[in-house]
Amino acid sequence: MLKHILYFTLPFITYSAFASGIAQFSGVDGGEEYTLKLEYLDRNTSRIDANKKGDVNSYLLFKEKQAQVIAEYQGNTLVIDLANISAMAQNLGVMSVLGIDSDTLQIDIISMQATGKKEKIADIEGEVYKLSWSRNNIRQQDELVLSKNNQAWEYTEALASAVDTINSSSTSINVKADLLLGRISKEKLGVLRLGNRFRLVSVLNKPDDPARFNTPDTSFTIPDLGGLLENL
Repeated sequence: MLKHILYFTLPFITYSAFASGIAQFSGVDGGEEYTLKLEYLDRNTSRIDANKKGDVNSYLLFKEKQAQVIAEYQGNTLVIDLANISAMAQNLGVMSVLGIDSDTLQIDIISMQATGKKEKIADIEGEVYKLSWSRNNIRQQDELVLSKNNQAWEYTEALASAVDTINSSSTSINVKADLLLGRISKEKLGVLRLGNRFRLVSVLNKPDDPARFNTPDTSFTIPDLGGLLENL
């Protein structure tokens, strides 16, 4: 699932010049295909639109180390602050696509070996690695493609910062990724692909409209959230 790649990137946040951009991804989550659009002004200001069949019309907004879910509900715009109601917000469709759920998630990186192969994804060349890891003590293997391309590193940083913000309000996630952390931090690598779970489709460095990252103005009063979430 996408959660694996997002949480692999979770600790990989370093500091240097950073350009804004837009990155598009696709993959398979639970046997279903999804698409994801990441817009970022800097590493701590981003917007994630995730689309999977059956999900509500919603997106995640990250800025100043805070996260919000913006969703359309019965013709109204609903703004949910994850820091206040993270447990309920995790049931929203966009959170499901991102793989952030209430289940306990334990990820351990076991080994990472270079294959000597190269792969070009979205016109960016990367090195292919054989990654052994476990999810809740179930061992798995995937090909991981990493690149020294600066654009790839920047969107990886933006994803990492977003997930770090989500993780700060969760007690059900435990990721041990020191093996990857050291390499990505030292060499400024970006993730191009993880098996068929996550794959870069396109990336473009360009100034985006700052208004895209503003919290929508809304006078909508949140109703009984329990009933609301049952219908999402």
